[in-house]
Amino acid sequence: MTYTNRLADLKLAFDRLKEAIPEVQDQLDKDGAIQRFEFVFELIWKTLKDYAEDKGRLDVASPKDTFRVAADLGVIDDPLVWFDFIKSRNEAAHLYNEQKADEIYSKIPGFISAVENLLLKISKT
Repeated sequence: MTYTNRLADLKLAFDRLKEAIPEVQDQLDKDGAIQRFEFVFELIWKTLKDYAEDKGRLDVASPKDTFRVAADLGVIDDPLVWFDFIKSRNEAAHLYNEQKADEIYSKIPGFISAVENLLLKISKT
């Protein structure tokens, strides 16, 4: 799959995540928004991996590698921000407690902002 095909899927999923946030009224809604966050995150790192490979960078094997290379390619500013999103995605996918869910949910606005910046940069290339 090319990064442009995956990018179209990412944009659609990202729109669904942004739609979910203003609708959150209870824990069930938060859980749905967190699940959308996880899905968007997966599409981001896979899109960036495809993008890096398209640019001749074959040294990407994991999400962390991908975000380091994306920073080298100039489509993200700071891979450390994304490493924090990796941690949140892993916590959301592998355990559940309400306090942790609230913590992850509180990071989604920052995630949305980072994704918007990424999409702006990657769409220009």
